Amino acid sequence: MTLPALNPHQDYLITEFAEDYLESQMSRRDMLRRVLLITGTIPGTAALMFSLGCGTAKDDAKRPTATASASGAAPSTSTPARAATATGTPAPGATPGVAAADPTIEGGDVTYPGPASQMKGYLAKPKGAGTWPGVIVIHENRGMIEPIQDVARRYAKEGFVALAVDLVSRGGGTGADIPVNTGFLGRAAPDDLVADLNASVSYLKGHPATQGKALGVSGFCFGGGYAFELASANKDIKAAVPYYGTAQRVMDNGTLAKTSAAVYAMYGELDTRLSAQAPSVETALKQSGRPFKTKIWPGASHAFFNNTGTSYNADVATQAWNETLAWFRQYLV
Repeated sequence: MTLPALNPHQDYLITEFAEDYLESQMSRRDMLRRVLLITGTIPGTAALMFSLGCGTAKDDAKRPTATASASGAAPSTSTPARAATATGTPAPGATPGVAAADPTIEGGDVTYPGPASQMKGYLAKPKGAGTWPGVIVIHENRGMIEPIQDVARRYAKEGFVALAVDLVSRGGGTGADIPVNTGFLGRAAPDDLVADLNASVSYLKGHPATQGKALGVSGFCFGGGYAFELASANKDIKAAVPYYGTAQRVMDNGTLAKTSAAVYAMYGELDTRLSAQAPSVETALKQSGRPFKTKIWPGASHAFFNNTGTSYNADVATQAWNETLAWFRQYLV
């Protein structure tokens, strides 16, 4: 069977689905549906699943503990408990976040022009008149569901104007069917999603609440990869904090080495598939001449920040959040 050609973001997504399946965090049916929505072909999906060690339904009892990447990279042992719940319900003991009705902030859905369709997003800012630094927030592969809006509100509570971008906007916006959202994001051309993020930067830059202030970006999982993309593509981004995202494409095309942003890349120690990129990310960032830092959080898995998922690590998430705020306060000036 011939493996379909994948871009680095597709490779990232499909390998993540395979890992979740092999760790019993995703059903075989759900895994196959998600991969098929990206590849568009049954033979391509089957070839990828076999290459990743997923075998057939009869092989479920003999699942291996390690997988290769979808593009054929060397196997890597994966972290347990990586999948997030599809409902967006906070896990027991999760950080409560900031309520939509919090009287100290203003938040709500927004629309603005995009290169191919009207963009959708969620904007949160401190209550009242004033100007503050801006942060683009990029969601995981499930789309812009409530937890990412909560992250935007958390930024607003800390004195930032945060725009959570819906990267499913070209597909009509994030819907209730999570695999459909994921499939759209996986099929989308990376350059198209970067163009949508650039439009989002223009909107945030022109907002009255950010006039004269610097802009940053942060993202998680799939969104962490696109935080690297935006920081590499847009000179208006002065600071970036990608959480456990792939930087492969921007390292391959050389744009990460030319970023204008101060980049703080965070990974989980147990998330070896991504944390293994840290040395290469540092090498690229050294060439930019901008401040940079990478952090591999001890004992943390992939998606350690997501308080709606089974990998949530409250202690690490709190420390990472505080360091994210400190990074933006230092470099968004």
